[in-house]
Amino acid sequence: MASVIKILCKNLNYTAISLVGLVFALSFANLSFACTLKAGESVPTLMFPPKFKGKAPAEEYSYKLLQLVLLKSEDRYGPCEARLLKLNLPIRRVERYLESKKHVEVINFTVTQARDRRFMPVKIPIDKGLMGMRLSFIRKGDQERFSNIKDINQLKVLVAGQGEYWKDVDILRFAGLKVIENHAAEPLPNMLAHNRFDYIPRGALQLIPELKIYEHLPIEVEKSFVISYPSFSAYYVHKDNQTLAERLEYGLIQAFEDGSFEQFFSTHPETVAALNKIQLETRRQFKICNPFAPAWVPTHIDKYWISPWPKSLQNKQCVIDHQEGPAL
Repeated sequence: MASVIKILCKNLNYTAISLVGLVFALSFANLSFACTLKAGESVPTLMFPPKFKGKAPAEEYSYKLLQLVLLKSEDRYGPCEARLLKLNLPIRRVERYLESKKHVEVINFTVTQARDRRFMPVKIPIDKGLMGMRLSFIRKGDQERFSNIKDINQLKVLVAGQGEYWKDVDILRFAGLKVIENHAAEPLPNMLAHNRFDYIPRGALQLIPELKIYEHLPIEVEKSFVISYPSFSAYYVHKDNQTLAERLEYGLIQAFEDGSFEQFFSTHPETVAALNKIQLETRRQFKICNPFAPAWVPTHIDKYWISPWPKSLQNKQCVIDHQEGPAL
């Protein structure tokens, strides 16, 4: 009888151990969806697309930041390495790949409501709102005319050039600014040089590399003001990949809290160049509302932005203003 009881207890112990192992395995499987162990790899990886036609994708801001974020989340989710997709693809193709779970697992995009419907956003700005700091290309010789503009109402007399379907068009028009659209972005600087409109607002991170592309044209960067509204880049993952979104959000929060995000932001060549070009302390800021931003955008958390947003321009108030109508 005693031997039978001993065998039963032993089997029960094995069962308990097996159940613990099963629970652990299931938990690990859930976390592993945050990164994938691919054939031939010893460490789980995360595929990230390079910027289309980018010069040095391995050094690009959002890719290097992703590496930091994965490191900062390793304590909770385990090791994971970011890898660059070897294909160089335009943004529409990348979107389709992410949507269909092919080749790409995370992308950085400018945040919009439309993208939130297609993908899952990681709800923390990765560029401190630099995307919404709009410097402007103007024609050489026009600086004095722009230097005399002291507020947003005076700017309403002039006409901005923008690409068709850019979300910025709606934001600028909501503020009462005049905008001419063109179906393609590439001809805009040439159109500016030929007096089709007066200026081209561009995100500070976009404008820096474009300076070299258009240096042959008689245009330059306006020096006296910046148009600012809550617009920024964030990481996006597939709609089903809640675990990866949580991992990236956790890693970003850790990086903000321990100071490593600020260290990265203030030293990466792209942001250094953009901040040097913006020179906020020498420019007038024309802050305007972005009523088209998703409701979750954390305009109330000052540390996520280069320049904090007054309550009147935070999301809830912008939505109210949007319902009442645009500025006149």
